[in-house]
Amino acid sequence: MRFLILIIGFSLCSAALYAQSPVAVAKTIKPPVLDGVLDDEIWTSLPRYTDFKTYTPNFGSNAAFATSAMITFDEKNLYLGFDCKDPEPDKLKATISARDQIKSEDWVCVNFDPFFDQQSLVTLYINPRGIQADGRSSANKEDMGADFVFYSKATITSEGYQVEITVPFKSLRYPKKDPITMGFIFERRIQRLSEQSTFPALNAAQGMNFLTQTMGFSFTGIKHYTLMELLPAFTYNFKQAQNEGKLGISNNKPSIGLTGTIGLTSQLILDMAINPDFSQVESDAGQISQNQRYALFYPEKRPFFQEGKSNFDIAGTSEMGFFQQVFHTRQIVKPVAAIKLTGKVSQHDRVGFLYALDNPMDAAPGDYGKSLINYGIGRLQHSFNDDSYIGAITTINQGTDTYNRVGGLDGRWRLNPSTSAEFNALASSSVLTKGGDQKTDWTATAKISRKTNRLNGEISIQHIGTDFKTESGFLVRSGVNNITSDFTYSFYRDKGFVRNISPFFYGMLNQDIQSGIWERDLGLGASISGQRSTRLFFFVNPSDEVYRDHRFKTHSFHAQIMSQIIQSIRIEGEYRFGYRTRYVENPYTGWGNTASFTINFQPLKKFQSDLIVSYSDFYQVESTIKEFSYLILRSRNTFQLSSKLFVRGIVEYNSFEKNLLTDFLISFTYIPGTVVHLGYGSLYEKLVWNGHEYQPGSDYLETVRGFFFKASYLWRN
Repeated sequence: MRFLILIIGFSLCSAALYAQSPVAVAKTIKPPVLDGVLDDEIWTSLPRYTDFKTYTPNFGSNAAFATSAMITFDEKNLYLGFDCKDPEPDKLKATISARDQIKSEDWVCVNFDPFFDQQSLVTLYINPRGIQADGRSSANKEDMGADFVFYSKATITSEGYQVEITVPFKSLRYPKKDPITMGFIFERRIQRLSEQSTFPALNAAQGMNFLTQTMGFSFTGIKHYTLMELLPAFTYNFKQAQNEGKLGISNNKPSIGLTGTIGLTSQLILDMAINPDFSQVESDAGQISQNQRYALFYPEKRPFFQEGKSNFDIAGTSEMGFFQQVFHTRQIVKPVAAIKLTGKVSQHDRVGFLYALDNPMDAAPGDYGKSLINYGIGRLQHSFNDDSYIGAITTINQGTDTYNRVGGLDGRWRLNPSTSAEFNALASSSVLTKGGDQKTDWTATAKISRKTNRLNGEISIQHIGTDFKTESGFLVRSGVNNITSDFTYSFYRDKGFVRNISPFFYGMLNQDIQSGIWERDLGLGASISGQRSTRLFFFVNPSDEVYRDHRFKTHSFHAQIMSQIIQSIRIEGEYRFGYRTRYVENPYTGWGNTASFTINFQPLKKFQSDLIVSYSDFYQVESTIKEFSYLILRSRNTFQLSSKLFVRGIVEYNSFEKNLLTDFLISFTYIPGTVVHLGYGSLYEKLVWNGHEYQPGSDYLETVRGFFFKASYLWRN
């Protein structure tokens, strides 16, 4: 107990050392005109924040080019201005593109914590042509699926570029009090120098942990809204599919849905949806599915789930780990209705509740009784100093005669500015087949991390029981005990093309619980970073794995590269060569290659083309016979007629499945929520109808054809 008191006392003292009095923000009577030019009277009278320091490629250096940030507000809106100097503005990487497509370009970013509680950040990006991207960060993970309504303009000048931003307070969630303190970090990226800098400067002892390093700004006189939003949506889907040698209509129906948002307070939001449109305007990129041990993961893109999404994240999980999410919203396929409550009920307490009635098989109303699934999620979280918290979560997946229930605790404690500890402990109870036996089990993770400007390290231990299930989440493997450690140390160079060299080591020991056999996964390599957003990453990977109670060697070599070769061409590539396991009834070891390559070509500021190549093959060890090769080619071409209107065409070829997919879209987005989409797509397969059945053929047959139209309008009170 005495040891625990000492740890808590030390962490509180450390937090106090980094605490700052908030800066009072001047309120404006006459708001600036949003035109991307900083010539309004208010901009000349505000303090300018100019002391930007780098954190990439190294920490604490003066930014290469001068940057000024300014902030003001009135009762309805937050206003921000950036003056970014650049001696060679013709070398700026800045295109007119669709929203959320600018992360590889020059940009400025406003990172801010509306509650100033160090639990999550809103991130708003703007490039030198005023194009936007946005996201939400928590636990050093950024989700770019979030969409916030804000407005921006930018102009490129002979001295660099200027940016103006207007953020309606209706778009934010913030404390119901006056004055309000929000945390900010202003950020700039200079693409060709691979440089990113911030004001205030990031502390080397805390590394890139933005959450605990925001600067407090105080606002007096913000209007507290009783927010109400309505988002009616009309969709029309028409689909034809092959039937007895010809295309027949398989779907031909309009649909009207309504999503509503009510701000119970400025920090607690209720969302409701009836027959919501959860369609995506772009098909998921093809992934290699042959010889995969685990389920493929697809990111969430649907707007309804983005509000308060970070409330449902838990500590101790990892995007590369076996247990990734206790609640993965893409498990909910086609809701009939949904309701969600997210936000804060007090200064330190967050809540999240969601219920959805899902119809994954798209059954007709008369067949609902056999197909509907009820999803219920409950989340409570109490925060302490810094980004420390403790939370509880429960998930329920209830079908006809089946269910899966998960519940438990999680938390994070900031031991000092650079070190944190995380844990989760969850239990599950499941009946997954009609008349099946009930199975219960548990999982738990403990992790300690240290992150500074030079050293990033982590050690974790984990148990996932054999019968632990999470039908509402994303679990790639159960029945394993795991010990993991990884360490990276960075060396910085002040001059030359190469600016950062970071050797690393990771080690993983897993015990397959069912067989009792241990497996290892080790990695030793380095990351080399340089100008033009160049990064080379390679490592050797002596490893093995247990599958069906046998151990198989999986030694391999991995390499990755990315670079903005010239202003109009960017490449990304990944390659793996080594032993692999053949996941069949009687598994065995083979060898093979896995590779992916992407080239982004932007010959015009309004046009870009992406070619994505994915490849995998598998050979028998002794006979060297090739068992399969799998190639996916995806071409994605976008012409941006304006910042709000684009035309896009996608063609994807899959050599293994022997099919060809086309996907065409015209899209207009005024603001997130107010959109019009018109799409058309087809699927072609190498089949032939012989009068009785479909058989493999030499020519492509159009097997599916689809058309859709969507229009929605965001209304706010």
